[in-house]
Amino acid sequence: MTDDLKFSQAYIGELGSISAAGGIVAALLYRRLLGRLTLKVLLNVSIAFGTAATLSYLLLLNETAAAVLSFCSGVSAMLALVATMTLAADYCPPRAEGFSYAVLMSIINLANAAADNVGLFLYTYLFHANLTPLIWLSAAFTALAFVLVPLLRLGDKPQGAPASFS
Repeated sequence: MTDDLKFSQAYIGELGSISAAGGIVAALLYRRLLGRLTLKVLLNVSIAFGTAATLSYLLLLNETAAAVLSFCSGVSAMLALVATMTLAADYCPPRAEGFSYAVLMSIINLANAAADNVGLFLYTYLFHANLTPLIWLSAAFTALAFVLVPLLRLGDKPQGAPASFS
């Protein structure tokens, strides 16, 4: 963003704030817009939004596009977080929600750190400072999660309904 698009460090910081605003909007509207979806549909919607948000970075051309993309990415990230936390809360043992949340957040933080390092390696050594293939690869791995959702055997279980382990 600084080298090719000539964004200032201050503007890149503002993009982080715009992304956070997208997350706040998603969190505020979640119950109203997505609260009635089944857990399976919620996860699939989350994966679709994540894939689309990642692919949208192919359109990163100027400051305005960056602001819109950052907001949409914030919405997408919050949707993925809520879907993941809803799944964990529905399937963790009773009164272990806090522990489950802490473990899940630790896994998410480790995965983010690993993804940053792998992405940096690929960008530098395999893709020779070309961001486009990294965007495609990231979107493909996000979309791969569609294949994993049926393995969860969620059926038509509504969000927040007790999980049956039969």
